[in-house]
Amino acid sequence: MHIFTDRKDIIIDTRSSDEFIAGHIEGSVFVGFGGKQFKWWLELIVPDKTVHLEVIASAKDQASVMETLHELGYIHAELKPLDTSLSHIEHISAEKLPDMAETHHILDVRETDETAKGKLASAEALPLTALIQGQMPVHHDDYVVHCAGGYRSLIAISLLKVLNKCHLIQLDGGYSAIQHTW
Repeated sequence: MHIFTDRKDIIIDTRSSDEFIAGHIEGSVFVGFGGKQFKWWLELIVPDKTVHLEVIASAKDQASVMETLHELGYIHAELKPLDTSLSHIEHISAEKLPDMAETHHILDVRETDETAKGKLASAEALPLTALIQGQMPVHHDDYVVHCAGGYRSLIAISLLKVLNKCHLIQLDGGYSAIQHTW
């Protein structure tokens, strides 16, 4: 079952990953407009084009984001101002991962073909596409989350935060940073 089957109101934050990490509205889902696959991820996360979408966008991207949403058929999308009370995402560098791995699980949200080429032995593999379809992490504890570079893991963290699952930490630079550091 899709992660948003019963939701009729969804807040999406299309700002950059750095802006989202630094401060976002609690309950918003990250789908960065600067991502190369913005349209694909948005339609996968929000397949129902009749839901009410509240959209957070940077000032320079507002017109382009709204135009794209309307082109995709989202008929109930409106801009939402950024609140003053913001949540943030905790994040760590790859250098700190070995210490964190002692107290946190590691969640790898890359796709199966990517993890087949290499992954951390202790990491739980849960592709973002499977998470969106309703599959949840095995544990309900603390996780350090990564993908290849950081975009998809931030989507995963924002989705899991909406569902109030786990304590989540973003790994800066993703698996690429792990490969360069270790």
